[in-house]
Amino acid sequence: MKVVLAVALALVVAIEAREIPKQDIIPFAPACTININTQLPRPQPLILIPGTDQFRYPQSNDRMLNLNAGESLELACETGFNVSPAKNSIVVSCVSDRTFSYDGANFQLNEFSCNENWFSTARRTNVPCEQGATIVEVGFDMGNRFPKIMDICHNYRTFENHWIKHEFHVAHDGFQQGVPRPDWHQGDFQQGINVNLLYTVNRQRTTLAQILGSQAIANELVIDATSGIFMARGHIAARADFIYGTQQNATFWFLNAAPQWQNFNDGNWLRIEDSARSFVASRNLHVTVYGGTYGVHTQTDANGDQQPIYLDFDPNGIQRLPSPKIYYKILHDEQNKAGIVLIGVNDIHITSMERIRNEYMFCEDIGDKVSWVNWDRFNLGLGFSYACEVNEFLRKIGHLPHLDIPNLLI
Repeated sequence: MKVVLAVALALVVAIEAREIPKQDIIPFAPACTININTQLPRPQPLILIPGTDQFRYPQSNDRMLNLNAGESLELACETGFNVSPAKNSIVVSCVSDRTFSYDGANFQLNEFSCNENWFSTARRTNVPCEQGATIVEVGFDMGNRFPKIMDICHNYRTFENHWIKHEFHVAHDGFQQGVPRPDWHQGDFQQGINVNLLYTVNRQRTTLAQILGSQAIANELVIDATSGIFMARGHIAARADFIYGTQQNATFWFLNAAPQWQNFNDGNWLRIEDSARSFVASRNLHVTVYGGTYGVHTQTDANGDQQPIYLDFDPNGIQRLPSPKIYYKILHDEQNKAGIVLIGVNDIHITSMERIRNEYMFCEDIGDKVSWVNWDRFNLGLGFSYACEVNEFLRKIGHLPHLDIPNLLI
C-alpha cells in the first residue's frame, strides 16, 4: 500500500512540475474586438471614454479596439445618430464580438453611424505664443466638453502657423487607413483671401514672378503637379499622425499647413513623419509632439539676389503666407526629460551644401546617430534633413522658450 501511494505521489509531483506547453495556454480574449480600419460606423462618431473629453484608443498599433464584457464607450455625433436622431451622445456597452447594447437592445457597432460627417471646430483663444501669434484649439465642440486633438500657434496678420502641439503613443502607429480625403478648410481664418487659389500652380508662378522680377525664373521654379516641383499645402501635423478618421479630417484646416515643396513633402519629410510614429511605438513611449515651421526660404531673382518667398500680399503690399525655410518635428518624452528634433529643408532647388550649412542649419547635426529614420537625408532634391538636440535648436530659433529638454531621445 505504501508503495502504491509513493508511486501515485510521484506521479502527481511530476505532473505539477511539468512545464505547460505554450500551445496549452489560453490567452485572455476580450469580449469585443473592433478593427478600426473596417468595422467602425460611417459617417464616424467620436469614440470617447464615457463622460470625458478623452478619446478611447487601441492599446497597441494593431488597429484593434478591445473591450471587456460590459465595458462602455461613449459615441458622439454633431447632428445625431441614424439609430437615435435626437441624441448627439450615447453610451454603448460591449456584449460580445462587435455587438453592443444601447437602450435595451443589441446593435452591431457599425450601426451607430452619424447622420453627417463631423468635421471639427477651430476655437480661438487669447493665449499668446510666438511673435504676436496666439493659440487656436482644434477639436470637437460638444457644448460642455471639447475633445481636443491639437493646439496651433497661428499669426492672424502674417498667416504663419509656427507650431502645432499634439501627442503620440503606441496606437498612433496603427492609424485608421482608407479614410476619404476631405477638402481643405479655411473657415473664418485668413480673412480676405481664398487660400486654395494661392496654392494653384498658375497663381504661384504669378506671385513668384512678381517677387523675383522674372516670369521665366518663376516658370522654372514652379513646373507642375506631375513633376512635384511646386508648393503644396503641406501638413505640419500629418493626417496619419492621428488615429481615427474624424481626427484625420480635422487636420485639413489651413491653420495646419504651410507652403511646402511637394518633392520634399513626399520625400524626406514623409519619411520623417512615418519613422517618428514607428519609433514611438517600438519604444512604447508616450510623447508630446511639436511640429513647426521656421523662417522664410529664398530664391534668386533677376538681379542675382536672394528674395524671400511668400504666396500672398496684403492690401498694403506687405508679404504674407511665407514658404518656410525649414519644417521641424520635436518628440518630447516628458517622463524622462528627453527629446529630439528632426528637421527638413524646404527648398528642393538648393544644389549647394555650403549654402545649406550657412543658411538652413541651426544646430549641430546628429543625424548620423539616428538609425531609426528611413531617410535619404543628403538627397537635396528630396529636401536635405538633419537632427539636433532640442534645447540647442530652440535657443537658436526662439520658439517654445518654456521647454527644457536636457536629455537626448535616440
